[in-house]
Amino acid sequence: MINYAYLQLKVDEAFAGNKTVNHELLANRLHSELGSLPDDDFEHLLTTAGFIPDVYENDSSEETLFTKFIEALVCTWANRIGLDASMVKTKGSREDVTIEVDDKIIVCDAKSFRLGRSQKAPNAKDFLKLEDVRKWMEYHGNAIGGLVTYPCKHEWTTSSDIYQYCSTKEVPTVMLPYKILAFLFHYRNQYKPTDLLRLWDYGELFPEKLLKRMKGGNKSVYWAAINRALLEITHQSQETLQEFIVNADATIDKTVIDRIEAMQKEVKAIEDRVRARIEELADEDVRSELIKYMSDNETASYRTLIQRIKCFRL
Repeated sequence: MINYAYLQLKVDEAFAGNKTVNHELLANRLHSELGSLPDDDFEHLLTTAGFIPDVYENDSSEETLFTKFIEALVCTWANRIGLDASMVKTKGSREDVTIEVDDKIIVCDAKSFRLGRSQKAPNAKDFLKLEDVRKWMEYHGNAIGGLVTYPCKHEWTTSSDIYQYCSTKEVPTVMLPYKILAFLFHYRNQYKPTDLLRLWDYGELFPEKLLKRMKGGNKSVYWAAINRALLEITHQSQETLQEFIVNADATIDKTVIDRIEAMQKEVKAIEDRVRARIEELADEDVRSELIKYMSDNETASYRTLIQRIKCFRL
């Protein structure tokens, strides 16, 4: 099975000995490579996608390349289920990926987040700006809606503005976690690519925009409608979808745990290096205090990340 850190390794490989890289060229190269990955590997990669390595500095070139790789992954997903799709070269006020379904355009925003971010879920207005989606749709003329893809560990609770935004008929924008993209990929031979337009039939799915305050929360109502459409599209049972999600969640949890363990190993390596330096000192008390001080100081960021991930993602 493909390594959970596949995309991170690709980024690290690109920057080995290089301070700057051609993000566009590397993303296109990855897009070609992903197109020939074995089905099981590609599905696994989709399921665990979207987690920016926390070791990358904010707004760094490494982070930028990683997010471009996620866009390449989403574009490849669309291609491999039988749709025409392309990554947008000129950003600014454009979508990440343009997907064509039966001569109709879906504008896609491929999201990725850090596991160690300080909030369980992103602010709804930061996650989705409907006015931006509207502008992207107007650029094409024949666009019928938007798609936001994201890692499911950055999910909202029972109620959120996000479910209002994603049930608005005027700008029909579907949000799907990467594990659902994996589900659609897994059962791609059970439906025609054009059947996916069912997801943007908001006249039926969401005749009225969901209220933020609803009995049981608007999250369950949103997913009841989306899941119903997914089952109709793929011709699968509710039990099949639920089993797929349970297995996907277990895979994702294993990925999160692996990332925690990788950081814990780095913490241990730092502590060992500190201890080796301090043990060269003569005074026992000084050595003991310095070991504690330098260990705490040099591993603080990792400990904070580990605590956030344990608190918010497991």
